[in-house]
Amino acid sequence: MPALLEALAASADPDAAFMQFDRFLSNLPAGVQLFSLFLARPELLQLVAKIAGSAPRLATHLARAPATFDALLDADFLSSLPTRDALAENLRDLMARADDYEGCLDAARRFAKEQIFRVGVQIIEGTAKPEDAARTLTHVAECVVSELLAVVEEDLAQSAGCVPGGRFAVIAMGKLGGREMTAASDLDLIFVYDAPDAQEQSNGVRPLLVVTYYARLAQRLIAALTVLTSEGGLYEVDMRLRPTGNKGPVAVSLESFRRYHESEAWTWERLALTRARAVAGDIELCREVEAAIRMTLTAKSDAEKIVTDARDMRERVATQFSGKSGWDLKYTPGGLVDIEFVVQTLQLCAAQANDYVLRTNTIEALKSLRDAKAILAEDAATIIEAANLQTALIHVLRIAVDGTLDPAHATAGLKALLARAGGVSGFVELERILFDLQKRARRIFEENLPRNE
Repeated sequence: MPALLEALAASADPDAAFMQFDRFLSNLPAGVQLFSLFLARPELLQLVAKIAGSAPRLATHLARAPATFDALLDADFLSSLPTRDALAENLRDLMARADDYEGCLDAARRFAKEQIFRVGVQIIEGTAKPEDAARTLTHVAECVVSELLAVVEEDLAQSAGCVPGGRFAVIAMGKLGGREMTAASDLDLIFVYDAPDAQEQSNGVRPLLVVTYYARLAQRLIAALTVLTSEGGLYEVDMRLRPTGNKGPVAVSLESFRRYHESEAWTWERLALTRARAVAGDIELCREVEAAIRMTLTAKSDAEKIVTDARDMRERVATQFSGKSGWDLKYTPGGLVDIEFVVQTLQLCAAQANDYVLRTNTIEALKSLRDAKAILAEDAATIIEAANLQTALIHVLRIAVDGTLDPAHATAGLKALLARAGGVSGFVELERILFDLQKRARRIFEENLPRNE
């Protein structure tokens, strides 16, 4: 198996790669004639070698869940990505076969990991475009949140019942809100509830006050998404973007949400709201929350103050995450954080006159800002190019390495994979284009968010 040995030896960490492949072999069920299959299907040999040698995250999953190998035998697994409806149906079927609450949590983890693995394999193979990968990973997270919410509500109802007339909604922020998920993204969430004024508590055998009931529901959903089970972890959940941050209640009433964002929210919170959208819960409440968000974003505001505050916030971020390397694609000058600050600031400044610019996705928002003449067409084109390239690269890096890429220690195989993701012939050319785009994107950032002298 020289091809296998060569690919494993060329990995960023050869010892770990050989260990991952050895673990994969040892976990296979007895009777599986793996090497006979490799002889009959040499393309599978190349793929497994590529996974073990180039993408530690995927290799770890394959080693821990060798049953996933069966999925690699399906041509569709390598060539197409499922629709959201197909994902939801798949997850519901898995959960329906679970014996209990813990079984549902395990099913959600198996589902998510297999789908993330599927996307990762297609990224390695070059069959999934970055925007398709992000959309599918977003759909996976949405399905998990929605289906686990139903499971958690049912479990809580066994003791606390429900709140008659009560409603609950999950609002996504950040990468999930922007439909820009990667294989390693966490979930930025806000929980909003609403209940009739006359309803003081739930109706179960052990009733809870309304505020306590929805706090408990939110906490249980967070636990369902984050707790380690026999199938491992699922997602990290970040609640810092909720009203009043970590000091605030884990779930807020619709009225409190509206009131806070009308009169108390800071500029950074309003910027974050440009990416907010409802992903699960009561449909009508979801619409009402999104309407409240739109009202907040289109309210009359001081554009100069928005720009000053945004620049100040970006500089504060830079003191903690300096982004000294151009391969720190998130925090480097001209990287994805700079681009997000430009887009969100321009959205907030322009939305009071034209709500057409409100799009949760960064690229879609840039196009709407361009069409609304809120940004020069040539600047929009530059930032879109910079965002697309860095997004494509970060999808590869999130499945291939931990932390920031160090080109001096990157293997030839990983460099070739990155070059292909960037649509160029070699790594040297990729760096030249990347660093030039970052420089140009940073210039646009400086022009749109000037330092307050």
